[in-house]
Amino acid sequence: MIPPPAVPVAAFALALVTALVLTPLTIRAAWATRYVDHPRAHKLHGAPTPLLGGVAVFVAALIAWLVCLFAGGTHGSRDVAGLLAGACVVLGLGLWDDRHGMQPPVKLAGQATAAAILLATAGVPDLGLGVVVNVAITLTALVALMNAINFLDNMNGMVAGLAPIALAAFAWTSVARGAWGVAAAELAVAGACVGFLRFNFPKARLFLGDAGSLFLGYSLGASAVLTFNAAPPGWGRLGPVIVLAYPVFDMIFVVITRLRGGRKVYLGGRDHTNHRLASVLRCPTRTVQILWLNGVALSASGLVVLSLNRPMPALLLLGLWTTALFTAGIRLSSVPIAPPPASP
Repeated sequence: MIPPPAVPVAAFALALVTALVLTPLTIRAAWATRYVDHPRAHKLHGAPTPLLGGVAVFVAALIAWLVCLFAGGTHGSRDVAGLLAGACVVLGLGLWDDRHGMQPPVKLAGQATAAAILLATAGVPDLGLGVVVNVAITLTALVALMNAINFLDNMNGMVAGLAPIALAAFAWTSVARGAWGVAAAELAVAGACVGFLRFNFPKARLFLGDAGSLFLGYSLGASAVLTFNAAPPGWGRLGPVIVLAYPVFDMIFVVITRLRGGRKVYLGGRDHTNHRLASVLRCPTRTVQILWLNGVALSASGLVVLSLNRPMPALLLLGLWTTALFTAGIRLSSVPIAPPPASP
């Protein structure tokens, strides 16, 4: 039997190995079922690429989590059950969207349903604004984060590398409060992402698809809610916001620049912060690696704010990151949008 403190680490390792085994099979399944993403003007890849990477990550994480909970004699909490139920909703939503497409209102309704399932089991964060306002703000934030991650899944390794960094930070807080089942779930998803990266970075043989990006966006949002609810009242509750600051920043940047340019917000494009940074660096691989390091720094900052739970470090780090991201946004907004690749 695995000692409970070792269950999260075991879940990470087993999910990583399982993803390495399952992903090649998933690639074959994607070709066989025609879950394939074809090149378009706003996308970077120049050849048809299989989707269903999200299925590989989800299945690998679920198998690892269940096996490790059973082996460690640890029972999953009600929080994890809610997270899993909502994850199934967004995974199914993304699979349908990957294959058949979906109108934005329908997609938003499905995401809101998944977020509502989580809140019904994990509880609504107390923002001090009343139950109705708390629910409305949290639902909006969860749906926005899912779409932010979906938007950011536009470059090999971007989301599959950033997600495990943030999930590891949230798992650290879960371990600290003895929530072994929650930590195991978070690290299982992180390990599955790391295993999947072998086939997604630097050259992609498989994409996450909307199913994968929505699942990871939901998992990050759910982990943030669980962390917020478990934290003592105070300034430390800004920690989860700092951990997830980059995808939020990118979404705000894209929305503002597209509205200013008279473009539709919900359509894909090569105008994200990472696209523009790649234009400056002239290397998508280096861009992704730099943004991974940025994710590590944000996660470390968020953990510091959570652990200290004092106004000075919270305001200092929040101010520094807000200034840094605002400055980066101003500079990147002047970088021309990369043109689509020339037709062969």
